Amino acid sequence: MRAWILVVFVACAGIAPRPVSSTHDGDFAAAVPDVATWNALAAHIGNGVMARVDVVKVLFDRGDGRLYFMQSRRWPIHYDFADHFLWPPGAPLESHGAFNEHEYRDTDRRFVLGTITHYLDQDVWAFELFAEDSIDIELTSHVFDEIRSAAFFGNALRYHPLPAQHIAALDRVRAVMPVVTTEDLFAGMRYEPIATGEAWGYLRIVPAGAPPPSDLHPYDIVVLGTQPLELPPVAGIITDELQAPLGHLAVLAEGRGTPDMALVHATAEPKLASLDGKPVHLKVGPSDYSLELATVDDLARASRARHAKVPGLALDLRDRGLPALRDIGRGDLAAFGSKTTQLARVARLAGIHTPRAFGLPFHAYSTFLAANGLDHKVAALLADPSLRRDATRLRAALDDLRAAIAAAPVPASVTDPLLARIRSVLPGSRMIRLRSSTNAEDLDGFSGAGLYRSARVDPTSRDDVERGLREVWASVWSWDAFAEREWYGIDHARVAMGILVQESIDDDTVNGVAITGNPFYEGRPAVYINAQARGGSVTGAAGNEVPEQLLVYTFVKNRAVERVSASSRTAGYVLLDDDETLRFAHQLEAIHDEFVGERVGTASAVDVEFLVRQNRDLVIVQARPYTMHWSGDRRLDQ
Repeated sequence: MRAWILVVFVACAGIAPRPVSSTHDGDFAAAVPDVATWNALAAHIGNGVMARVDVVKVLFDRGDGRLYFMQSRRWPIHYDFADHFLWPPGAPLESHGAFNEHEYRDTDRRFVLGTITHYLDQDVWAFELFAEDSIDIELTSHVFDEIRSAAFFGNALRYHPLPAQHIAALDRVRAVMPVVTTEDLFAGMRYEPIATGEAWGYLRIVPAGAPPPSDLHPYDIVVLGTQPLELPPVAGIITDELQAPLGHLAVLAEGRGTPDMALVHATAEPKLASLDGKPVHLKVGPSDYSLELATVDDLARASRARHAKVPGLALDLRDRGLPALRDIGRGDLAAFGSKTTQLARVARLAGIHTPRAFGLPFHAYSTFLAANGLDHKVAALLADPSLRRDATRLRAALDDLRAAIAAAPVPASVTDPLLARIRSVLPGSRMIRLRSSTNAEDLDGFSGAGLYRSARVDPTSRDDVERGLREVWASVWSWDAFAEREWYGIDHARVAMGILVQESIDDDTVNGVAITGNPFYEGRPAVYINAQARGGSVTGAAGNEVPEQLLVYTFVKNRAVERVSASSRTAGYVLLDDDETLRFAHQLEAIHDEFVGERVGTASAVDVEFLVRQNRDLVIVQARPYTMHWSGDRRLDQ
């Protein structure tokens, strides 16, 4: 006889949990006969992977067959409920970690631990298990039937498979339980919080198909019918369509501290239409949002409080040569830029692949400007204060500067050694990439995601290489880059452009972005991976283009993959299988250790861009600091 069967007979000696009813508070209910009882039990949470959900934790005791619907505001953790009520006095339950290891993984477990989730947007009732639970399908089905017979919503209840072995055997699962898949739930999602927070500004509705207006201001809250790849600083963002959670728009919003959300058909929402052009107060919460009329004084106070600054920019214009990526040190940012020096740190980690590459320092950019008198043109633009007060004239001046850069010759002292180095480091490359690497991007507190341009060039053509150099250098002076730096108070005169010269990886089948943190809940450390098939993009995803989203929790001993969503481009085909995902998670932890060190109790994380080649090699192409922001239910200490 198993030990847990013996224990259950003395469990009655413990403190008795108080039953919940539709009229009385308590700790649990043995059944949920009506909506009132559900409401007495349920917690409205904001730390799930979807918003607008109510949950009730459920515990099935295999020893006596009892079912406990837990009062989930008071008892959000199964272990605490079991320790308090289902164990005898003087015989404390094993540690939380040991309990989880046993009750989620062993065949002789005493308990089955799950959650009933009511997805409000979809009006779906779902029984769910922890993604890393190794429970078999037969026991899951038995507990599902017990819950179904004990709840008023039993006929509507569906099983939402999260454990990998259940997803892999979906036909067997469907044979014994009605199923709702993650894809089904995402299809019905209406509200998606991307970056939580609150903002004050003038509401401006931009209909579908129209580009963002050229006169957007930092005090505007913009409602976008079509998602742009770039957006100047604004106070808040609402999109008509779901967003890629780690796309450029989302990363910019997170880095700027700009509240960002998706609300399906927002541009047609009557309440939003009634507030168009008016001062408003927007709150983007983990589980819902609010938008209310505000005053001009509210906007003025918010603007004064919100304006941010970053530290002064490091700048070294000396000729530092053309070192291979692995030979560039972490202290070389002032000469080669953030993108190059941060990828160099990854390149030195064992077992992680990065592209063959070398660095072109700021010295080349400075030499080019000086040789063509463009340094004086830049100085004159920055010295004219009237341009800062006239957006139309400033745009024209920036356009003129970029045109001058595009027409200027590149000195042979830059091109000749560059071409020789390409032949040495990147022999046989049909095409190469010249990737922007400034000292004003990928910084802690200022990501600059998507602000600067890179170029793909033919390394055998001097003209094409020089065309690419000018294209990258000119992007320093785009309107979007200038406006972003202006908003953060960055000194434009100290901005310089280095270039990461790398092989062009053109056989990729998957592209993606990962962060070394869990955006959904501070209390469950994880790595979060977004992947998309070739032809789509995670960083520049079109509206409603859902990536494959994966969570691997790093606080548990035995790792497993929680599949948050499938790619909307693959008809259910998996882009990264579980083994690949777990290997990648291990690499992400190594990158996190290199950049951050601490894995628990810190909001510091790393944003990592990657490609998967046809031979299934995973290549890291970018790494940069990323600050996690949690609010409301997503905070550990809420």
